[in-house]
Amino acid sequence: MSRRHLAQEKAALLREIQQQRLDLANSAAHWIEVTAPYDRGWAKIVSMRKYLMVGSSLLALYSVRHPKKLIRWSRRAVGAWGTIQLFRRTFSLR
Repeated sequence: MSRRHLAQEKAALLREIQQQRLDLANSAAHWIEVTAPYDRGWAKIVSMRKYLMVGSSLLALYSVRHPKKLIRWSRRAVGAWGTIQLFRRTFSLR
């Protein structure tokens, strides 16, 4: 192989590498854009961590003292959640 041929092959490979880098950068930007809502939600949960820990501790103490009330309220919460989901599915704009 001649030096000229090797130089041309090297230039072609460098162009291919540059194109792959551009494609990767574009894909990374798209991925960050798509996952941004999840990142914001996770950041909100992490920022509320100490309040969630205190709340869950209080709920645990309350459930030890009043187990029947906890069961009743948890059933109501599950029922309300199911009703909300039913309305969302029924009246969705899709």
